[in-house]
Amino acid sequence: MSSQKYYILLSVILTGLLSWQACTDLSEYDQDRVKDAISDSLQSVTESWNVEMDVIEDGFRKVTVRSPYAATFSRDGQTETELRESVHVTVRDTSGAIQTTVVSQSARYIGQNSEFHFKNDVEVNTEDGRRLFTDYLEWSQRDRTIYSPEFVIIVTKADSITGYGLDGTDDLVSYTLSEVTGEFELEQSEP
Repeated sequence: MSSQKYYILLSVILTGLLSWQACTDLSEYDQDRVKDAISDSLQSVTESWNVEMDVIEDGFRKVTVRSPYAATFSRDGQTETELRESVHVTVRDTSGAIQTTVVSQSARYIGQNSEFHFKNDVEVNTEDGRRLFTDYLEWSQRDRTIYSPEFVIIVTKADSITGYGLDGTDDLVSYTLSEVTGEFELEQSEP
């Protein structure tokens, strides 16, 4: 190789290295954008079919979840699970007896908050015969509380109440409605 060609090749390589060095001197703002883009690509998704999972609390099976489909999203150490196509959740006490069941068309479980967000045709049934119907319900497993801004119907053996803005306990013994739209006393039939 002639010395002139060698000199040209060396100058092209040095120019490329200097240009590359200039490109890597990113501003702090640009470095943050690059980190955000990389962390977005580190999100993982896992899909499962015919799911049955148990949530264990203090060594006891507290909650059992069944759903034909689940997608779990993990990012930055936090996970959320989307459940679809008929969700069934069973809540048990420490002896294993069923306390409450929840059925809905879909739900989202937010692991770090121990919360379920049920959607579409939500029905709650408690061991003492109380029932709740709504299209959206948030349940805090940790606090044992429920919340819905949507229209709700609560039915007990003695009466029924309808309204909006439910806040209460997950056994439906204690609750408030921000707006009551109807109350009905149910007729008791003699045995």
